Amino acid sequence: YKVDLPDSAISKMLDWDKPLSQQPKAVRKAVEPIVAPIRKEMAKPTAAGWGDFAAPQKYDPTGAEVLALLRQQKDSGAQGILGNGLGPEVSQRLRDAGIPGIRYLDGGSRGAGAGTSNFVVFPGNEGLLKILERNGKPLK
Repeated sequence: YKVDLPDSAISKMLDWDKPLSQQPKAVRKAVEPIVAPIRKEMAKPTAAGWGDFAAPQKYDPTGAEVLALLRQQKDSGAQGILGNGLGPEVSQRLRDAGIPGIRYLDGGSRGAGAGTSNFVVFPGNEGLLKILERNGKPLK
C-alpha cells in the first residue's frame, strides 16, 4: 500500500525518539501530569556520598519512555503484552488527548538518529489515511 497521512496529523504524533521537551504541544500537555512528579523528585539533590550522582537531574523522557510510563499506570493485560505493551487503554488515552499515533525512526535511520520515519495510527484514526496505491496500482 502507498498511503497519504496528512502533515497536520503527523505534527501531532508522539515521537518515539525525541525527548518530551521536543514533542508536540498536545503530547506535552497529555503526559505532563505523569512526568511532573518524577521531574520534581529527580530535581532534588541526594546525599553527597553519591558523588556526581548526587546532583539534581533534569528529567526529559523520550517518547519511548513516556509510553513505558503510561503502560505502568494501567495493566494492559495479555493483549497489551503481546502488542509490545502499548495496549488499547494507552492508545485510547493518547487518542482522546488529540494524539493520532506514534512516529519512530525506521531501521535504516535509527543508528544515525535522523532520517525517515514509520508511522502508527491509533485505532479510530484510520479515517486520516488515504490509500493511494495497492500493489503498485493507483486506486480510483
